Amino acid sequence: MAKDQKSPLQGDLQVALMRVLWDRGRANVQEARQSLQPRFRKGAYTTIQTVLNRLAERGLIRRERVGKAFYYEPKISEADYYSGSLRRTLAPASEEARRAVLAQLLGELDPGELDIEAIAREIERRRET
Repeated sequence: MAKDQKSPLQGDLQVALMRVLWDRGRANVQEARQSLQPRFRKGAYTTIQTVLNRLAERGLIRRERVGKAFYYEPKISEADYYSGSLRRTLAPASEEARRAVLAQLLGELDPGELDIEAIAREIERRRET
């Protein structure tokens, strides 16, 4: 599956688990569970494992057995996931609507986040790949 065609995240727990994996890079079920926000830690070990396995089946993360434990890691970066999601959402929109959305998103960034030179370098880097 191409990096911009990943299956969308479904539900708060999937989003929370992806956030853990993006932050940690790799985790087993127990590590991922302990890294979740308190409201999600109440979920049973088997629930967390099931959701991680579903994310792996959908191609968002990879699963590797190490001894008796399975370790999970993202197959796509957070930036690539969300840019692909935005691209899929905006695909049917008109050029005018896409420009307006981009302007609105950029307008909502804090001044410290709006480093035009860094954004231009990132655009150029992505065009080269």
